Amino acid sequence: MKTAHHPARTLAIALFTSSVALATLALSAAEPASGQTAKPATSLASLAFLTGTWRGTSTSGATAEEVISTPEGGVMLSAGREFKGGKCIFFDLVVFTEKNGTVMLIPHPNGKRSPHTFPLVTLDPSTKRATFENKENDFPKTFDYELVASDHLRVTLTGIMKGQPASEIYDLRRSP
Repeated sequence: MKTAHHPARTLAIALFTSSVALATLALSAAEPASGQTAKPATSLASLAFLTGTWRGTSTSGATAEEVISTPEGGVMLSAGREFKGGKCIFFDLVVFTEKNGTVMLIPHPNGKRSPHTFPLVTLDPSTKRATFENKENDFPKTFDYELVASDHLRVTLTGIMKGQPASEIYDLRRSP
């Protein structure tokens, strides 16, 4: 027995197939911005190990505090402050989100959005270490987050300052 093809169903299947093909083409054609390295798709949820309130010191001698939200809803937010002599000398807001299948870090130093975005370039779930990089930026070029122990987060920023290689390390402990 022959099955009759319904014109509306045939059109729906053709539209669906075309949509899938266009979406696949668009995703495969997406290129990272200049100076950025492509990274296979990784879920933002893989950064959940960063969640918490952290307090410690930086290599500059400042007291540092970082509060990092959960990845709920597809966005993680981080608010950080540095103190010296009882005064806040720097604050930073960071947005972690997904764009075109890549987890991105978008910094807002002193509350102003940076023109630079930093894609996730390496993630090691076994060591709980994530590195974001943008080779076009001077400092930092990389943000490296490593959960050294369940109560110890190390954040290392590296890049070039005044023409010389530079780094800033934040050794943070989980705070109640």
